[in-house]
Amino acid sequence: MSDQIHLRFGAQPWTPADTATLVKVYDRHDRPVTGLIEQHGRRYLFDCVEGQVWDVNVWAYGCVTESDVRDLDAAEGTVFAKTVDAIFKAGTVTAAVAVGDKLEIALTVEPETLRRGVYIGIMGAVVDKLEGGKRTAATLRQLQTAAG
Repeated sequence: MSDQIHLRFGAQPWTPADTATLVKVYDRHDRPVTGLIEQHGRRYLFDCVEGQVWDVNVWAYGCVTESDVRDLDAAEGTVFAKTVDAIFKAGTVTAAVAVGDKLEIALTVEPETLRRGVYIGIMGAVVDKLEGGKRTAATLRQLQTAAG
């Protein structure tokens, strides 16, 4: 089984599928923004990378080990932030865009994309995905116009 989390479009980012259970919340604003989810016997760290107080936000999910969980539980402040980054850099990350607290777009972010930094890598991958979608939509619009 893959280490990647399975997401359901339309789900809330902190419970991103019917098979996912919110285990722990490390940080919250008006909703959980960093925490642990369990799905199919595996635990995943989730973090709202951007847009914590906006209607549109970017989320990251990465598989964690028991050692990672102990490190997260023991860390505070900048050490906690560095621990989160280290977990995401250690494996493949699933990134997602949510609108109105509902997942709408998801993508895989490979570890080499995160070398320059977790935030830069995830946001760059998300923007590239969104821009690719615009190009695809423009092509489909041209096909629709030509057929009509």
